[in-house]
Amino acid sequence: MNIKFGTDGWRGVIGREFTFPNLRRVVQAVCDVMIPAGARHVVVGYDNRFLARRFAEESCAVLLGNGLSVLLGERPHTTPAVSCQVVDAGAAFGLVLTASHNAPEFHGLKIKTAAGASADETVTAAVEQQLDQAPVRRLSPAEGIGLGRLEVRSFTHAHHERLGAVADLPRIRAARLHVVVDSMHGTGERIVEKLLSGSSTRVETLRAGRDPLFGGQSPEPIRTRLGPLLQAVPRQGASLGFATDGDGDRVAAVDDAGNFLSPLRLGAVLALHLIRCRQVPGGLAKTFANTLYLDRIAAAEGRTLHTLPIGFKHIAALLEAGELALGGEESGGIGFAGYLPERDGILAGLLLMEAVAMAGKPLSALVKQLTDEFGDYHYDRVDLQDSQGRLQESLHRLAESPPDRLAGLTVQGVDRLDGTKLLFGERGWLLFRRSGTEPVLRIYAEANSTGLLRRLLQEGIELLGAPGPG
Repeated sequence: MNIKFGTDGWRGVIGREFTFPNLRRVVQAVCDVMIPAGARHVVVGYDNRFLARRFAEESCAVLLGNGLSVLLGERPHTTPAVSCQVVDAGAAFGLVLTASHNAPEFHGLKIKTAAGASADETVTAAVEQQLDQAPVRRLSPAEGIGLGRLEVRSFTHAHHERLGAVADLPRIRAARLHVVVDSMHGTGERIVEKLLSGSSTRVETLRAGRDPLFGGQSPEPIRTRLGPLLQAVPRQGASLGFATDGDGDRVAAVDDAGNFLSPLRLGAVLALHLIRCRQVPGGLAKTFANTLYLDRIAAAEGRTLHTLPIGFKHIAALLEAGELALGGEESGGIGFAGYLPERDGILAGLLLMEAVAMAGKPLSALVKQLTDEFGDYHYDRVDLQDSQGRLQESLHRLAESPPDRLAGLTVQGVDRLDGTKLLFGERGWLLFRRSGTEPVLRIYAEANSTGLLRRLLQEGIELLGAPGPG
């Protein structure tokens, strides 16, 4: 079977593409790439998905069989926690058994560098090229423990230390906030509760327990999947709420009035907080489907703006180089100066709490400040299921011959950095792109009115000749 890495790792349906034999092939190829580069020590983590621990142990067996020493998480951890442990342990790389926000039937494998970042295309392409070039070598985890080359440990301390080095936990603890966290049955679990226990800030966690079916939906923090959080925040009179995805690296929020904050607005609020309140130096970065807010904030604050292809690894390179105050992607992955070159939904939530505490204003007031100064932009996304690739021809035709007008507006430009993006100046934009992690064609839009947003998305669907969201 042909195995391809997407925007962040390799993913497949459990029992179809993602099987024990295929996993062994991939991990052996990783070894064949990393060991000649000097790798000796590896960290392995896993999420709450079906068979995650078993897949992690099988990965350890191949790593051990290739002579590596392995540190395995004693329980499920967020992907950022694994990244923190990689750096804390001085490991050459890390492997995370996770399919992130994908549907429950998926599993996956992410590769983390020694710096805690997602491996870029040079690494993943080398792994793909190395597949099946050498026989799989194994050593059982029990033998690895006996030889002193496999250690099982919690990664919590490494993660909590780095969270506390960026977010002002004492200020948050003293702020008397009431916060609702929705872990969506993912590895975010009760991390925030434990960090802030015994303080004046009260935290309640929804969907904290492990459920490999994630309540029958994808563990992605988008509006349609956050019903419990949207109801709980206003019902309880909470200061704010936020949700993290299946492996804890993405975020979305709800303000004190019960309004959903897309990652685009959330990232903009955090950018203003870091720049104006914390005076954090550096530019701003956004992936291709992210908001016009960051363009306007960067211009107003004299900061460099980097617009990058979709995939957090592109932002990570700039974070690692120390060039950014904040970098964010449309899907809710946000990275911060002073942390790893890694997105972290828990850290984003803590910094949102910090912003409210430092401003002495409710989150809804911070959002109003944003919209009063930079405009009232609205965002949404439509996912079209396309497992057979039937929409590919329509997508290609659109890329070759985009329309001159759409939704009553003149198309002012077309940007093909990563997909096909129709530009409408200050009114907004519409982007068509295949997902790099699942068999879906996505249509993204941002507009300066909800009516225009709906028209752009509807006419985008019609342009492709698609039946509608799947």
